[in-house]
Amino acid sequence: MKKILIADDLKKLLLKRNDYLNIAGIRVYTAATNDELLSLHREEKANLIITHLDMSGIKNVDLFRIIRNDKDLRDVSLIMICKGNLVNRELCKQCGANAIITIPVDPDLLHGNVRKLLNVAPRSIYRAALAVAIEGKFKDRPLPFWTENISVSGMLIKTEEPLSRDDGIFFSFYLPNGAHVSGYGEIIRVIQVEDEPGVFLYGVRFTSIDPDVKYAIKAAMK
Repeated sequence: MKKILIADDLKKLLLKRNDYLNIAGIRVYTAATNDELLSLHREEKANLIITHLDMSGIKNVDLFRIIRNDKDLRDVSLIMICKGNLVNRELCKQCGANAIITIPVDPDLLHGNVRKLLNVAPRSIYRAALAVAIEGKFKDRPLPFWTENISVSGMLIKTEEPLSRDDGIFFSFYLPNGAHVSGYGEIIRVIQVEDEPGVFLYGVRFTSIDPDVKYAIKAAMK
């Protein structure tokens, strides 16, 4: 499971478009100070840190010197957010930032860098009827669900049916270009929709899907 460690006051920026994080099963941790960030990273070994230059506690340059010089902590990517002047950019470079994003933050740029650094496939919003069958449930008959978005590695589906994490599913639906998609997947994330009682979102990771189907999905997302 991949992990993101983010400054507490930046969390809302990340969670505005977090469907791909839910589907990929990526866990998010927050820190209010650089000291807490270092402590959490020692404990959780984050894959990506997202922070800014105004965090209290240890100076940023000192913090990331500690991280980069520790063989158990150095294998982490870093996104730094700052005001767009040369002094701040230089400080971010000294921290070893993989990406520097200036204020005001462009959400597309932020999430594009998150996906890139975590190697998460981009997703396309696509809502379509989806037939789902799960062994031992629904009397082994497929019932209608809805896709919310999709990538070559998985999809987010929506339904009122209660399912469980780790359920294996058979799915079948059609892409906008008419291509038929079918295969097997595993539920890796369960989300209760806050403003729709009894409605759930499920992150599904594809576990068995033909290469031709992956190509069709990729082509449909362009």
